[in-house]
Amino acid sequence: MNKIFMAMFALLLFPVLRSSATAQGAGISGDWILTISSPQGSRDVNATFKQDGEKLNGAFKGAQGELPFQGTVKGNQITFSYPYKSPEIDITITMTGELVGDSIKGKADFGGLAEGDWSGKRGTMSAAVAAPAAPATGAQSSDKVDVTGTWAFAVETSQGSGSPTFTFKQDGEKLTGQYKGAFGEAPLTGTVKGNAIEFSFKVTGQLEATITYKGTMEKSSGKGTLSIPEVGSGTWTAKRQ
Repeated sequence: MNKIFMAMFALLLFPVLRSSATAQGAGISGDWILTISSPQGSRDVNATFKQDGEKLNGAFKGAQGELPFQGTVKGNQITFSYPYKSPEIDITITMTGELVGDSIKGKADFGGLAEGDWSGKRGTMSAAVAAPAAPATGAQSSDKVDVTGTWAFAVETSQGSGSPTFTFKQDGEKLTGQYKGAFGEAPLTGTVKGNAIEFSFKVTGQLEATITYKGTMEKSSGKGTLSIPEVGSGTWTAKRQ
């Protein structure tokens, strides 16, 4: 009787086990509609994922072509990244998320310049988006800003923190100004293209180096990264005074 009972139980359980195995085997592979949100807004994009064990690759698809990405799938945890390059900015965008059935939710890191959220559902939009990567960066050439004025910065590096003040003067895409902080005072030069800013200045004395800042600016705030040769790198935020 025990053998008969076990056989009947196995027959009853088999369809459930087979269904579960099929769902796990499918994983994330297939077409998805992703909603990517950044400080500048959100946009829906078409994406195709291809999973091979823990290896993940795929591409965003739009009217201007495809943008490939690569990553990993470990359990239900997903990570993938892709480069975004334009005349204004050159960064790597990294997406991390959790797959639950036919939906995904996660976080996006826009090259250390900003963070955002993203989600996904299986399917394909009938109208392909024009530029899948652009909304994620927040560095659109149409989002022009004028940074002329005085700004208070908050800087964090592996060597410590600081609160320098920058006075900017913008003339088209040309940027000039003055740095005032822990290293004294120094003139700066750079560019503002769209809302992407890049500038540098040379300090002397206790430190001999050219310090470079890169990031994005809004009407009254900004954020980005900085690099100091032979010292290290860091992050910064800014507020207009």
